[in-house]
Amino acid sequence: MTKILPFILFILVSFSALAQQSAKDYFISGNEKFNAGKYTEAIKDYNEVLKLEPKHAPTLTNRGVAKDRLQKYREAIEDFTKAIAADPKYTEAYLSRGLSKYNLKDYRSALLDFNKGIELDPKDFKAYNNRGLVRYGLRDFSGAIADYTKAIELSPKYEQAYYNRGAPKYNLGDKTGACSDWTKAKSLGLKDADLYLKKYCQ
Repeated sequence: MTKILPFILFILVSFSALAQQSAKDYFISGNEKFNAGKYTEAIKDYNEVLKLEPKHAPTLTNRGVAKDRLQKYREAIEDFTKAIAADPKYTEAYLSRGLSKYNLKDYRSALLDFNKGIELDPKDFKAYNNRGLVRYGLRDFSGAIADYTKAIELSPKYEQAYYNRGAPKYNLGDKTGACSDWTKAKSLGLKDADLYLKKYCQ
């Protein structure tokens, strides 16, 4: 199963009055570097923010995501855990930590993080999709289908959820349903679905 990547938030967030402009400048710069794929450089900027604001949950989370992109999953998890300690209701930290745990195949622990993230933000369709991947990893095919279906209910054109839902359907013997989902994913622009259609649906 392929690795999945968390995303960072590019919104401007509030800093305390002390060194506010400097921290904000580094935060913006870090996000720009992340967006350009310069993850190591982004981490350096986030480090500067955290020297000024050591408990700034969005920066800790964004630094963790950059580390995840560098496949430093355990270091990423440490940052997400610090972010949660700083702000126990910061949804992105739970969801991002869940993704890093998924990439380490620590599915049971990842499931707990996704459960918490979805509890905090029950409208996040990508969270349901990613929890579906975790449940698929746990071979809970029915649970995975339920999560992908919820993601589709929240975002009817979310091609990744159709694509992902095909696999547990196929594993449960629903070839027709699986092929239908892969066909839908392909029609929405997901070219990878064509491989499954050719292999399993001829």
